[in-house]
Amino acid sequence: MDASGNLYVADSGNNTIRKIAASGTVSTLAGVAGASGSNDGAGPAARFSFLKGIAVDASGNIYAIDNSTVRKITPSGVVTTLAGAPGVLGDTDGPGATARFRRPWGIAADAGGNVYVADTENALIRKVTPAGTVSTIAGTRGMRRTASDAATSASFFGPMGIAINAAGTLYVTDWYGPPAPNIPEGSTFIRRIDTDGTVSTVAGSFNGETGPAAFMDSFAIAADAGGNVYVAALNVVRKLSPTGAISPLAGPSSQFQSLEGISIDAAGNLYVTDVSNHTVSRIMQNGGITLLAGKSDEAGSTDVP
Repeated sequence: MDASGNLYVADSGNNTIRKIAASGTVSTLAGVAGASGSNDGAGPAARFSFLKGIAVDASGNIYAIDNSTVRKITPSGVVTTLAGAPGVLGDTDGPGATARFRRPWGIAADAGGNVYVADTENALIRKVTPAGTVSTIAGTRGMRRTASDAATSASFFGPMGIAINAAGTLYVTDWYGPPAPNIPEGSTFIRRIDTDGTVSTVAGSFNGETGPAAFMDSFAIAADAGGNVYVAALNVVRKLSPTGAISPLAGPSSQFQSLEGISIDAAGNLYVTDVSNHTVSRIMQNGGITLLAGKSDEAGSTDVP
């Protein structure tokens, strides 16, 4: 969401970036429904192919994860590739097209125009400057576990969602998906990266013999100015307080099927994308749910109020 109350959606099935104005009108900002590729350009001249996370900076620029690259979209819809090369995998730090990612998922933007990428299959957290220079700020190459430590010696399983609060603290949903000996699949940990680079685990547990996991298959995450964190998964949104208390904010609800995106506005209202339902909904702090855009169980690409 931008400062004017416009919401942006990475419409992965249509390969487009959609805009939901504060009035509720939906339009396609960039890309063409049904057309895939990696072309930079203005509006319908641009192409996307594997859209994942999306974020907006203080100037209204939109950033999206697309086919192991970071794409930048201006408020007028001009698309450029900020970092990475389409479909080319790796973990190289460096400027622009020389940098490499390995199927990243989430992205967040800070007040200075830097973006942070949850580089999932590299198990790293990457930073991209406004000029497109990529560096690794947390995680250990070649190591997958939940070690909490200084940034250069900490490790992640599979960072998926990423959020940043007003103080510059990052929060990551660290998901264990692929099977490995003695580690139950699907467990998610909520990791925090402080401004000094220290990585810690603030919530989460392994599913299985040690008991039910606090979060299972949870990807989407948002953070507010009060230090609260919100995590969306399947049909429920949970709130994690600054003290570590976990409580359901909305759901489990039959209105949701597969929540994979979440954002928050200045008033504390949450916005969730339901991939299976093809909808965007608003959730108030009292748990009330309102359908904002889309029609349940009906896919398409129509732009209408």
